Amino acid sequence: MSPILRRTAAIAAVATVLLLTGCAGRSDVASSQTPLPTPTVTATATPAPPPSSTPAPSPTATEAPPTAAPEPSVPPEPSVAPSTVRCTGADLALEYRPDPDASGAGSSAFDLVFTNTTAVTCTLAGIPGVYATDADGVRLGAVAAATGPNPGGLLSLIPSGQADVRVTWHSPGAYGCPVATSASLVAEVVDAVNAAVRAPASIEVCTDDTVFMEASTYTLLG
Repeated sequence: MSPILRRTAAIAAVATVLLLTGCAGRSDVASSQTPLPTPTVTATATPAPPPSSTPAPSPTATEAPPTAAPEPSVPPEPSVAPSTVRCTGADLALEYRPDPDASGAGSSAFDLVFTNTTAVTCTLAGIPGVYATDADGVRLGAVAAATGPNPGGLLSLIPSGQADVRVTWHSPGAYGCPVATSASLVAEVVDAVNAAVRAPASIEVCTDDTVFMEASTYTLLG
């Protein structure tokens, strides 16, 4: 082999060695730069402590102070209110009282007196309806006209108390009406059942629709 070939072979061998050495170095560098794996952290659950079994303290009984007995209350006295129970015909007795001194000039007057026959107070109001009847209780003629003031208040009639209604009578002959003689006079004190109370009375009356009597409001007697 010529010296030139030997020199060339030696240079090639040196180059090969250097190439291999360089590759090995890069491999080591690459290996040294590989990141380390991230450590895995495992959470361990810590059991909670068991609840305390210490019993709660029992309430202490406290003796309540004695309470004073309530004083008895005195009920108020009931207020006395006027009676509002209306008098009916069944509660009353009726009396016919002629007034001879009131006669004259074809007219006269009489009183109808109402007496409370019950044990309780009842009331009268307004002007009663007054008319005459025959012996069979059939009405004869018209109801008396209501005259004078008609107060809106109530008149209280105590047991055995009396009230008067003044009635003016005009002679039927002055009217030229058919005439009859009554057996009773009737007064209706309320617009309800058992309204009428009657009294024996014999007077001349018109049997048609002619109004020949006039009745006033109640007046308390006694």
